[in-house]
Amino acid sequence: MKAIFQGIFVFAASAGLVACGGSSSSGETGLLSLSVSDDPIHEIDKVCIAFKAIELKPAGDGPARRVELPEIANINLLDFQGMNAFPLLFEAEVDAGEYAWMRLIINAIEGDNGGTGDSSESPECTGDASYIVPKGGTAHNLYIPSGAQSGLKFGGFTVLANESVDFTAEWDLMLSIAEPPGLHPDVILKPHVKLVDNNEVGALRGSVSTELANAPECAPAVYVFANSDTAGSDIGVSDRVASAMVNPVNDADPSLGFQYEIGFLLAGSYEVAFSCDELTTVDPADVTWVDAVEGNTFDIVAGGIEERNFQ
Repeated sequence: MKAIFQGIFVFAASAGLVACGGSSSSGETGLLSLSVSDDPIHEIDKVCIAFKAIELKPAGDGPARRVELPEIANINLLDFQGMNAFPLLFEAEVDAGEYAWMRLIINAIEGDNGGTGDSSESPECTGDASYIVPKGGTAHNLYIPSGAQSGLKFGGFTVLANESVDFTAEWDLMLSIAEPPGLHPDVILKPHVKLVDNNEVGALRGSVSTELANAPECAPAVYVFANSDTAGSDIGVSDRVASAMVNPVNDADPSLGFQYEIGFLLAGSYEVAFSCDELTTVDPADVTWVDAVEGNTFDIVAGGIEERNFQ
């Protein structure tokens, strides 16, 4: 089945992983693709994450296999929202078999020089360290506690001989970034990331009226929850499955309305609601929800796209 994400750059060639780790005892191989995408965050122009390497741990007692990216891929996650994703690996040849885990090695060290000299005016990420740029502001170094040692680790998976596996690491940036007192100018990144199989996901998109999105002091966003009749009542930050920013259809003319898009939702049943309140900063009991015109429940099927509009 065709994956729904749209890639731009490829940083690893086929056969790179086998060369680093040797071949399997059977000599059989498959293909592995890995991309990154994000659920966005308000008031931020850049979240530059410097991906350095990928490690794969075969099941059993053998060592993990590490592949260094040909160059550090420092990308702005905010450029890859909804159904868009950035491919770190594309059809890299790997040993067939069971894998205990996969790990992304990210250059995000406390006290590093991430973003030195960068600002909101520059469209691209620079350097080889991770950093964040607030809207209209200057860069702050990002670091992951214990990230240099443990990286970003995901659970097990299987690569079948002569078959392809295709994953996306989906970030929730609203829940990932913290600014604890005393760490300025550094900002802590505690990644909330899920790894999904692109053959098992679909997407949700829709429109939001100008009246809703442009309400005074509104931080417009759409939130998705597992279908358990919770949206709009007793919910918590951890209950949400995904979120999306609400953006103008045309930046030059907001009167044309607003839209949103959420990609990489696993097949299943969900609820969706619009809110002006950011779930990371308010008591869920105080959130004002708006249900979709078509109803706030929906089902995702693999490869499908659902639509829910807010008027």
